[in-house]
Amino acid sequence: MKAARDVFERRGYEDATISEIADSIGVVEGTVLHYFQNKRTLMARVIESCYEENLDSLEKGIYAIDGARNKLRYAIHLHMAYLFDNENLCSVILCESRGSHLELLEKVHDFNRRYTNCVMKIVKEGKASGEIAANIPATLVRNVVFGTTEHYLWDALSGNRTRESSLEIADMLIALIFDGVAKRPEQNLDQIQGLIGKLNRLLPED
Repeated sequence: MKAARDVFERRGYEDATISEIADSIGVVEGTVLHYFQNKRTLMARVIESCYEENLDSLEKGIYAIDGARNKLRYAIHLHMAYLFDNENLCSVILCESRGSHLELLEKVHDFNRRYTNCVMKIVKEGKASGEIAANIPATLVRNVVFGTTEHYLWDALSGNRTRESSLEIADMLIALIFDGVAKRPEQNLDQIQGLIGKLNRLLPED
């Protein structure tokens, strides 16, 4: 599995071969095919392992956090950190999710649904608790989160990796989702409290 992942990351799915994977660990091609029916099966298993690794961390982390906003922030941070730490493998998965191999394409989409469902559940919990407006579709929030992170991955692969950390990106994306982008007048709490005090002093005493 490790050897296959290394070769897929270096060569991509199309150019990788079972013989190259076998050679890298000193076995014959037939040994690999004894455990994996073909290259597609092996690639699907590598992708599944990748998703399961991150999904386990995601589910355990979310369980220990209160509030939809905090849970979503954690999910975005974890996802971005994983993308940045595994750029090459994630790029292969992303390419195969749009490839021509129907069997592999369906596998990727199945894994992806399981993974993104975590965000969908957070949004539904947030709507139930009143943190998120009832009329906001969970699918829209999901698309905002994963569409944004995908663009960050493509930028990183093209050599234009952002200066922001995964945590900073999570904070900015959470602010966008929960607070919006409309400009609001700057409000200084001390000034407001001072004005309230002045108004109270002006009011006639009973």
